[in-house]
Amino acid sequence: MEIGSGLMRALALLALLSLIPALHAQAASADPAGSVASAKAWAAAVAIGLSALGAGYALAKTGAAASAATAERPEVAGRLLIYLVLGEGLAIYGLLIAILIIFAVK
Repeated sequence: MEIGSGLMRALALLALLSLIPALHAQAASADPAGSVASAKAWAAAVAIGLSALGAGYALAKTGAAASAATAERPEVAGRLLIYLVLGEGLAIYGLLIAILIIFAVK
């Protein structure tokens, strides 16, 4: 089994699990305030979770390539750190989106 196919299966499972809050919101129409809060919490969790998975994958690939390049040419080590920071930015963007989802104005 390749890593890519396992990753795709995990992402497909997370996409299916992200539908649960919408179904829960439809079923719990008696308490609309609670269902909206629950849907916001799930949406924020999915946003930060998927962005963290993406950032981890990016950092794993970039870190391995950066360490291999540094072993061959030590003078490029400082420039390669920029690529690691760019990968970490994905998680920060997901955190910002999660904060926007939670504190969104109705």
